[in-house]
Amino acid sequence: MKQGKGGRFAANRFAANRGPTIPPTKEYTPARRVQKPPFHAEIEAASQFAQDSPEFLAFVQDIVNMPPEMAPGVAEAIRLQKWKIAPNPLAAIRTAAHQEAKRMGIEQVVPKPAGTNQIR
Repeated sequence: MKQGKGGRFAANRFAANRGPTIPPTKEYTPARRVQKPPFHAEIEAASQFAQDSPEFLAFVQDIVNMPPEMAPGVAEAIRLQKWKIAPNPLAAIRTAAHQEAKRMGIEQVVPKPAGTNQIR
């Protein structure tokens, strides 16, 4: 008889069942909460408005706490939908809005004053 790899016969490797054992199926439980994070409904509602509508501008100022000039960046951040999987959707929108505003040329990068990064 020929021996396989490792010096064992193939029949002895899988025992009497003649195949690998299959683990029992595990009960699936989703990792995300069933409850939506705060402001989820408000963001969903704001995504339906045009970015120059008074309702959307009020959302940008009151909920997101950003100036109305950032409305195009906020609209683009909402459209990307990364906020849906974030634990803090408003923070995700704020961050993405700043990034989108820089790409659009809306937000100017303000350099730090000289001497602020010195270690004392």
